[in-house]
Amino acid sequence: MNRMVRLCGRGLRYVRQYGPARLYYKIKERMARNRAEAGYEAWLQERIGEEEAAAGQAEKLAENGPLISVLVPAYDTPPLFLRQMMESVLSQSYGKLELCIADGSPSDTVERIAEEYMRKDSRVRYQRLSGNLGISGNTNAALSMAKGEFAGLLDHDDLLLPGALYETAKALTETEEADAVYTDEDKVDMELMHHFQPHFKPDFNGEYLLSNNYICHFFVVRRELALRAGGFRQEFDGAQDYDFILRCTEQARKVLHIPKVLYSWRCHASSTAANPESKLYAYDAGKRAVAAHLERVGTPGEVLGTSNYGFHRIRFPGRGSEILINSFANLNGQMGINVVYYDKACNNSVIIFRNCDYMLFTCVRRASLSEGFAQELLSCCERPDVGLVCARVYDRKKRLSSDIRMKGAADPFGEGMKGLRKGCTGYFHRAELHQEVDEPTDCFLVKSALLEETERLTIEELCAVIKKQGYRMVYNPWAVVYESR
Repeated sequence: MNRMVRLCGRGLRYVRQYGPARLYYKIKERMARNRAEAGYEAWLQERIGEEEAAAGQAEKLAENGPLISVLVPAYDTPPLFLRQMMESVLSQSYGKLELCIADGSPSDTVERIAEEYMRKDSRVRYQRLSGNLGISGNTNAALSMAKGEFAGLLDHDDLLLPGALYETAKALTETEEADAVYTDEDKVDMELMHHFQPHFKPDFNGEYLLSNNYICHFFVVRRELALRAGGFRQEFDGAQDYDFILRCTEQARKVLHIPKVLYSWRCHASSTAANPESKLYAYDAGKRAVAAHLERVGTPGEVLGTSNYGFHRIRFPGRGSEILINSFANLNGQMGINVVYYDKACNNSVIIFRNCDYMLFTCVRRASLSEGFAQELLSCCERPDVGLVCARVYDRKKRLSSDIRMKGAADPFGEGMKGLRKGCTGYFHRAELHQEVDEPTDCFLVKSALLEETERLTIEELCAVIKKQGYRMVYNPWAVVYESR
């Protein structure tokens, strides 16, 4: 009953702010995704079985592999949750680890349990703090205890799945220049009986990381880099891991993604995993963390909220225009942009123009454009490391005309976003989030200077030329094309 009351309250607040249509599509998408993931637990158990079968390889790797320090900031952790967390770490197939628990609890509950484990396992390290230093201060205390070459972040009531440290150590050993690694994750109920809502992530995607903390758990970073980056900052409590990840990835030589579910968030009433409104302050801290990142790297931009907690829109500054642009014909020749039409089905080559700053390629000929369409594309494409910017394109039936795909994002329970109905946001709201993409949508803007050495190119060749020069291809969901009937 209490849960139903909370859900109704959340629904009413959402309707007041965003309208009933958005709530309708939000619920419809969640129900469809739940149906799609009906076989997830059986699928996960097969993967866990595969990891357990590799226990011998894990033991061999541990002979020369890195020591991994698992950092746990504890505060009045329920005894059962604490024991389950500790067991999930100490039973890892890769045993070259240490579990560093920094305890800011007012009671001695955590201390008694930690001491019990220390008596039987020397890999457990524990420190009782003089008081609660907050999530950042407690985590910094755990980091200061660590002796490992790498340090991983684990919440005091969550779980590592059996092969988490083996897969992490294996990835780090195979890629010498890797300074950080993260894995896919899911949620588990309080009784550990039901795993659900897996998050299948892309390979490292800095653009997408500005939109939300998709990395989250399980994140492991070279300890020396963590210290150099400054550890955790109290002013970002609630999103301290987001701020920390942004600072670490700014300096990392290489960030690896392990496309396996190896971490489970425990989902209970007070956790953000179950109740996003339980920590609204955390979402504000997340926006501030992104703004601080943009300032550090010298990228001007405004961080705005969206209709989904914890997900952001970045508005980059760009050229203004008083010209009313609502169609491709109206856009052609304006603001230094030439429009080039191409036939998607034939994959023919297209002519490359020389008399413009930008070329807008589109396989849609008749369409209406969202307000500020050209400015949105230009503001992204004017950034020095970006060569191509994609728009969000809806066909005549108001469905996405092409997929929006990030490198390394493999979802065994989804079919991509092509055909997604207008009003829906897609898997983890990706249809409405900035991200670096592996291939373009059906409408995109390109810096003409990057194509100076060519006369004709297919779209595939065009993308290859841009990537070869080291420029990124990004998706801006706030530039929208609606194909006309």
